[in-house]
Amino acid sequence: MNQAYYVFGLKILSELPLPAPMLSDPAEAANPDIVIEYGQTPEKLDHPQVTGVRYQASTDELLLCVDGVARYWIRKGRRILVTPHPQSSLERILIFLMGSAMGALLHQRGILVLHAGAVAVNKGAIAFAGPSGIGKSTLSAALHDRGCLFLADDVCAIDPAGKKSSLIPGFSRLKLWADALDKLGKNKDDLQSVRWIKNLEKFFIPIQENVATPVALQALFVLDAVNTERIEMWELTGMDKINQLISNTYRMGFLKGLGKTADHFRQCAAVAANLPIVKVSRPKRGFQINELADKILERVNA
Repeated sequence: MNQAYYVFGLKILSELPLPAPMLSDPAEAANPDIVIEYGQTPEKLDHPQVTGVRYQASTDELLLCVDGVARYWIRKGRRILVTPHPQSSLERILIFLMGSAMGALLHQRGILVLHAGAVAVNKGAIAFAGPSGIGKSTLSAALHDRGCLFLADDVCAIDPAGKKSSLIPGFSRLKLWADALDKLGKNKDDLQSVRWIKNLEKFFIPIQENVATPVALQALFVLDAVNTERIEMWELTGMDKINQLISNTYRMGFLKGLGKTADHFRQCAAVAANLPIVKVSRPKRGFQINELADKILERVNA
């Protein structure tokens, strides 16, 4: 049975259950922005512009193939068709649907998408970018424990329009590795988990609140781990800001296949013009998550 949801500022009619706010009025789903359903997807695109690991992309469509999980056919920023593998679980299917497939759809719709997490503080939203494993989700969880509202994990949508860019809230789901739970002092025994890679599990942190409307973006923090004994922060300027937005774009290869790199550069330049971007170096050894969370809150609340 299809259900209507509201996420990333879009009305979504989905055959797959999603961890997102549901539309209370069924009439609102009469003309959805996006339709997600099960169906037969092609094994390859007719005329792909770019072929990468697990995907093929052309101007209006992208085919994502995840062995043992599902194939996802994303078309014109409006439809995702899913062909599940017979032995795959719903949770595994949702991981790639809410990640790479939704990221591709947002790219098709011309939305700037960063590989980042985000929370809301008193003055607005703050986002955290950086390479995989750097601690973005762990930092979001630590700030959520301090009373910040959760906004996005991994797929972070930005609206560059207006004098100040806005962050468009994503799915209400925060996932962490077991070692991150240990750093935060959380017990994994009562948490739902899903197999991620090489039989390793990620655990879902319960998120009670659902933020539906865009939140003004106050700052982007770009995390890095270096051989240092203390946390250091400094604000970037000029092209360094634009380059950080480009390098932390979600699935940049998708954009090349979709033919949107020129539009993407203009979006990054527009965001960089009105957004503080702060580089954060943390010690490579001994991830000081509580100290880092406190220092970021001190900076944004100053």
